Amino acid sequence: MLLAMTTGIGTSFYSCCYRAKLREEHGLAEKPCGDCCVHFFCGLCGLSQEYHELKNRGFDMSAGWEANAERMGKTAAPYVNSGMTR
Repeated sequence: MLLAMTTGIGTSFYSCCYRAKLREEHGLAEKPCGDCCVHFFCGLCGLSQEYHELKNRGFDMSAGWEANAERMGKTAAPYVNSGMTR
């Protein structure tokens, strides 16, 4: 039980950081609740929303990170702040 709680919380926080980065890059509002709330209470819903948002913006999920980065003219992975920003 402790292992499941620890990995679940860690995964939620990790995903929360990427969701915040996605919102920041594309100018999306943080609604109906905060990024961490979305991934903590319904992580699969959050991942599904992010997938559909990127797909609607023209990303090809089956191509992988490198092919999408080349298409966008980026050569390095995005920087994600490892600490809290608020």
